[in-house]
Order: sequence, then C-alpha cells, then structure tokens
Amino acid sequence: MRNRTIGAGFLALALAGVALFGACTGEIKNALTSSGQGGSALTSVTGTGGDLFSTGNSVDEKLVLEPQTATVEVVNGVSKPLSFTAKYGGVQVFPGTWYVDRTDVAQVSAQGLFTPLNGKGAEVKVFAKANGQVAQALVTVIFKQVTDGGMADDTKTKLENPSGMDSAITWAYPYDGTVWPRGLLAPELMWQGAGASGGVEDSYLFHFTSPVLDVKVFTTAVGGRYQVTQPDWVAISESGNGSAVKVDMARLTNGAPTALKVVSHTWTMARGSMRGSVYYWVNNLGRVVRLKPGQEAPEDFLKAANVNGCSTCHAVSANGHTMIIGGDVDVSKFDLLNNQPVFTLSTAKKGIRNWAMPAISPDGKFVVENNAPLPGPPGGSDGLFDSDTGQKIPMSGLEGATLWMPAFSPKGHKLVYVDANNSHDLATYDFDLGLGKASSPMPLVPAGNDSSLLRICFPSVSPTVKQGEMDEGKTFAVYHRGTPSSMDTRFGPGDLYLASVDTPGVEVRLANANGDNYPFAAGDRDRHYNYEPTFAPQPSGGYMWVVFTSRRTYGTRRTDGHNQVKQIWMTAIDLHPEPGKDPSHPAFWVRGQDPMDLNMRAYWALDPCIQKGDTCKQDSDCCDGSPCVDGKCGGPSSCVEVGQFCEADVDCCDPEAKCRDNTCDYDMPK
Repeated sequence: MRNRTIGAGFLALALAGVALFGACTGEIKNALTSSGQGGSALTSVTGTGGDLFSTGNSVDEKLVLEPQTATVEVVNGVSKPLSFTAKYGGVQVFPGTWYVDRTDVAQVSAQGLFTPLNGKGAEVKVFAKANGQVAQALVTVIFKQVTDGGMADDTKTKLENPSGMDSAITWAYPYDGTVWPRGLLAPELMWQGAGASGGVEDSYLFHFTSPVLDVKVFTTAVGGRYQVTQPDWVAISESGNGSAVKVDMARLTNGAPTALKVVSHTWTMARGSMRGSVYYWVNNLGRVVRLKPGQEAPEDFLKAANVNGCSTCHAVSANGHTMIIGGDVDVSKFDLLNNQPVFTLSTAKKGIRNWAMPAISPDGKFVVENNAPLPGPPGGSDGLFDSDTGQKIPMSGLEGATLWMPAFSPKGHKLVYVDANNSHDLATYDFDLGLGKASSPMPLVPAGNDSSLLRICFPSVSPTVKQGEMDEGKTFAVYHRGTPSSMDTRFGPGDLYLASVDTPGVEVRLANANGDNYPFAAGDRDRHYNYEPTFAPQPSGGYMWVVFTSRRTYGTRRTDGHNQVKQIWMTAIDLHPEPGKDPSHPAFWVRGQDPMDLNMRAYWALDPCIQKGDTCKQDSDCCDGSPCVDGKCGGPSSCVEVGQFCEADVDCCDPEAKCRDNTCDYDMPK
C-alpha cells in the first residue's frame, strides 16, 4: 500500500550571497543537469509561491517525460526494459519519485527504468513527481504467448487460417458475451459434436486477443474439453483495463486439407476482483459451506467448529461476521469471525426453524423472520429480533407484520420483502440501522406483471451505487419469478428479474442472465430454471454481481435432467442500469463447487475480517493485508487501495478509481 504523502522535488540550490530567484535561468538549468542521476539527489524542496524554477515561459517550465508514448512487447515471457528521461524546461532533471498505475503489469525504478513483469499486458501510466508537478507517459505493454505443444508448423499454419465455419461442433460453455471478474480459477472450455468423443485425432487452436493481448494455444484437446491454464487465465482476465477479449477456436481434423473455425466469441474482463465469499447449502449433504473465489474446493467451516447435523435455511450478514442457521442443528447464531456458535434459539426443532432463511441486518445485529410458506416451516412471528438474545425488540415498526422472504440492503437502510397480505407484491420499508426501526412501507412491483410467472420469490437488495459525489445513489432488488411451487426450487420454473427500490413500478427481466435467447447446446432444456438470486454486498470492477441457483446444464460435465442438476452461477449487472434495458450479462458457473452436488441458496458476504477504517487490535484482524495503525485497519494516513473502505474519491490510491458505496472501485468501461 502506498502512503498518500509522497515527498519528491528538485535539487535544493544554496548559492551563497545570491538570491535564488535572482539567478539567471541558464545557471539554474546548469546546476540541475550537473546534479547527477538518482532519487537521492532530489530530496524535497518546498516552494513558497509559484514554481521554484520560474523562467517566465510557462511552456518551457513543464515537467515532461520522454518518450511520451511507447510500446513494449512481452513475447513468451521475455521483454526489454524501457528508459524514461524527465525534462523541465527542456533540460534533463532527475525526479526522486517514479511510479506506475499498474503495479501488477510493470515497475519503474528511481532512475526511470520501466520493466514489464512479463505476466500480462495493459496500458500503463508512468508518473514522475517533482516540485509539485507530475509528468505522465503512457506505455502499451502487449502480452504475447504461444503454446504449441510440439505441433508441426504446417498444422499450426492451417489452424491460424481456417477456411470456414465448422458445422459439426456445438459450443457448450462458457457463453458468448460473458463478463468475468478477476481472481477466479480458469474456466474449462467445452463443446459437443465431432471430435468431442475422445481421442487425439483432431488438432485445435484457441486464440485470445485484445489490443494488449495475443495468446495462442495449439493443442489436441480430448473429449470436447480444454482446461485453460491458470497463468494463461491470469493474462487473459487481467490484461487491459476492463477490455473485451475475442475468443476464437479452430479445429483441424486429421488428414483434412484445411482447418475450420468453431466459434468466435467475445468476453468482457471487469477491472476488479471479486471480494468476499459465497456461503451456500449443499442440499445432498445437508451442509452450509463457504467458497472464496479462487479456491479449488469449499470450506466446511461448521465441521471445524464441531457443528453437526442439517445446517440449512441460512442467512449471512453482509459484513461477513454473522450467520443465522434455521436448520436442525443446535445453533441459531454463528460467529464467522471466530468460527464459533454464539446463541441457540431453542433446542426444539420447531423453535430453530423459526429463524429459517430470515433477513439479517448487515452488521448481524437484527433478525426478521421469514414467514413464507416454505418447507420446514420457517417463521411464525412478526417484529424484529435481537440476534444475540432472540428477544423481540419493542417499537420496531414491524409489529403485526409477517413478511415473506425479507432481505436487508447491504447498508441496512432498506428492508425489502414480499407482501403476504397484498397479492404477494414486492414491497420495501425504510430502515434505521442505528435505531432498529422500520418505517414508510411502500409497494414496489405488483405480483401480476408477468402473466405466466406470477410469484415473486427471494428478493435481494443491491449495494447503493452513485454516479457522483452529490448523487444520493440508486438501489435495486433482484428476485426470481415463478409459479407458487417454485418458491421451493425442487419444483416449477423460475426466471430472474430486477426492480428499482427507489422508484415503484420499474421492473426488467434479466433475459441475458436467464439465457432467454441464448443458443444453449441443450436448447430449451436450459431455460426457465433460475432461482434465489443474491447480490454481492459491494460492486467490483465496474459491475454489481449476483449469485443464483440454476438447474441448467454445465457444459458437458452435467448434461442430465433439471431434476438432477442444481449449481451456483454468477452474473454481472451493469453498475448504472438504464431504464427499460436489461443490465445483466450471460452467467458463468462458479468454479470450486462440486458439479455433482446439489448446491443452492448462495449468500455473498464480505470476508469475515475487519474492513479498512474499522476498529482493530492487530494486523491479522484486517482484510487485504492492511496494517492495524492507531486502532484502525489501514491507519489514518494511508491511501485506499481498490476494494477497501473510503469516504471520498481522493482517498483512493489509483486516481482513476472512485469512492462508490464507501469502497474504492472502478466505473464500468464505456
């Protein structure tokens, strides 16, 4: 983490008997150029009004870098460094501070030597600071990699020059148009048809390109699948700054005179990584598990705490500290920060089930029971409860209100629910997290907008997104619509929808996430089986993110009927949805879960650690490696990295990042 206070200036000149500003321009420039190279010669000089080296010519007095633009190629992990020169008024000077905006792509030395790290490509801004001025240059680092697997040159040439489209192959996964966050495990590419039944008789080329990326993989893929390597995936997903990546695949059948193109797709790579963890229920095991993006397998954290039995019907606080369990285990509230039980509502199963799938406030303090007619059954009580004691909180504004499938917003200012007493409409309360009080109930979306799929189920509330410092921000609810039986995801169809929490009556079908018009390899088999969406509590990389349960096929790994498949998928939602326009994108399977399990009811929460700006006792308490300084994670004087707590745009280390919902993040690419 960089410190916000960066001391860097020109060489201090002390000329005995001569006033500094009385010296001639030529004498000052000569002194600058004779100082020698290196950061140590340029320790801080503080001007007391105007520029220290004023010549009266504003054009000549700018600090500039040479070259202003440059291109560096990384070819199979090898590149050459690039040397920068700083000039002030046309004369070379030696700034003491150099830095780049993409430290994951390149580094720059105190002498201005720019060196790619050889793992990915991007447009990298190079900065030099001196005497209150900042000079900037732009380097385009192009990452090029070829993996040929010993393939013959003639075969590679044919694959690079396909003569037409291959009609014998049907693409299965991933989907064209997918938006990917950073930090995930590499996907497996899958297809059906000729050459997908085994053997090595066919040769393939997978070609990934963008303005800063050119990755070619020649291979003899077996069984209609190719697992992208993790180093290649890091380069593919993290090169650029939120750019599109073109994905081309060609096939050459053994003995054929020419190759044929299989697909030409486009993916978008978000600028940020997913933060937090997904908590979901493995239905066939009766266990809630935790999966962090990038992990090969989920963590059975309840087993580690000796919590056994059916831990189901759960909810997780947005801050990642608290889980409420409404299953058959002798735990109602579980401390995720310390991995231990906190409170048990009752040892009787009926009592424990009262807290099945409740709304839990983002700080884990409050619980609102879910009174929807679901298996169990859950609920049974109105009002607001203290999660530490199970006692009902008086004068909460929820007296007499038995809500269906309630959910708090990540900031706790909204409580969204399905109205059990008014045709099952989607509705919301304003909520004061400090007072523990709900007010101003307001209907949002009537249940009958879609004549074929009436019931609104399992709403979840988005983080509040702002378009500027003065913007109050907008909040959305995502949910699935289905027949009454689809409230239990074992039965009936379901599709995802999005509604405004601020403006009643604004609803849009998430057709891209549902795959309404996508040419699935399984066709209509993969439509209308999407349930239980949940927003991630923070945006990332210029998007909001939703995890949901789906019974669609997963490539060629799970192709059986929808009654046998239930997995966790994820979709990107545009950060600033346009009215009437579907802001979702084709979904992707969350790797790390077991594709043979029946997984459902995913909650996305922040990691169970202390966020930047919050009270801490030691460094290990803090997320993202932030130090615990003066009792606060990150300390009082450090700038804020992307993904960490902020209060204003100026708090963010990266000048292109914005403070959105108290988190430094990037806007969605235009």
